[in-house]
Amino acid sequence: MNPKIHARHARLKAVLASGEELRIGDERDCPLPLEQLQDLDAGHPMVRAVHGGGLTADVLHLDIDGHEWCLKRARPISRVANVDGETAFLTELERRSEIESLREHHPGALPQVVCTWFGSLRMGLLLSPWLPGRPIQRISERNLSQMLNAEAELARWGFFDWDPSPGNLLDDGQQVRLFDFGYMWPFDPLHEFNSNGLCDPDFHVPERLETRTLSGLWLGMDDPLPQFQLWRELCLEWAREELASLSRRGASPAVLERLERLRDRWRAALAGPEALWANWLQDMYRSHQLDVQDDLSGQSATPLTLKRLDWIEQYLERDFHLLQEHLCAADAGRSREQLRARYRDLRRRVEACQLYPDD
Repeated sequence: MNPKIHARHARLKAVLASGEELRIGDERDCPLPLEQLQDLDAGHPMVRAVHGGGLTADVLHLDIDGHEWCLKRARPISRVANVDGETAFLTELERRSEIESLREHHPGALPQVVCTWFGSLRMGLLLSPWLPGRPIQRISERNLSQMLNAEAELARWGFFDWDPSPGNLLDDGQQVRLFDFGYMWPFDPLHEFNSNGLCDPDFHVPERLETRTLSGLWLGMDDPLPQFQLWRELCLEWAREELASLSRRGASPAVLERLERLRDRWRAALAGPEALWANWLQDMYRSHQLDVQDDLSGQSATPLTLKRLDWIEQYLERDFHLLQEHLCAADAGRSREQLRARYRDLRRRVEACQLYPDD
């Protein structure tokens, strides 16, 4: 295991085992006593709705004296069956605490990120003003740009979000806002690719959005290529801006060279229809197989996991020649027949899991 991941897991597990408290804000500023917030249920007149589909917490929409609140209450046992899932609520509290501290020193920073009113690790509570909007269900030029800008700004401040999934991106038709940070860890953008350091260059801001949100939404479209072309244009502009910014700030050669490779790859993808198709095919394969593996790792598969497997099996049959040089490590060097057998086995494993609802 990556030493950075191992150290992170050990630290977070030690915090949970110690019983120590982590708080954000002052409980005296809460609209109700903490014990009452813990006990609210769907039948209470202040509870507008309970959203119980979260894997690590339930979300309650509250209306208290005309003010709307979002109350997240940690599940006793996370539905994501790995260390990152077990420690996700603690991780979110840490990031929210750091973000609020950042805002104290840099007013106006991260305007698309939810504000935190109160949080308590021991009580399993997070209270925020209610954000209007719904999880992203359709992609447009506006929300593509806003998603990328919001996640890019987080990364510039040193926060790498591994899970910008549709349920964590709220869109009110005018603005996308970020809501959930259980899989976000700090990193040094001048000297690291992401929170894993320098060992995983394939994971970056556009890739995470593609893997966790865009690839799944594009599955339901008859012709996603026009939107993908727009996305690639946005990604190319992101790479250019990041190169300029990081160069001015003294980023390491490894970080700059990696961005240059991304810029050149995306520029080549926009050279014509055939290049765009090949880039879409290769990156969607990457996104779908990564998400299938993540869902199996956390025992958190959904119906979308099976749709991703449908896509992989279809395009490995149709366009194996275009994918052959871009297969993941587990698939590389395998024949088409061997890949058929591998993905049949993965499908059996997914079908054996309890399927949770999609975001």
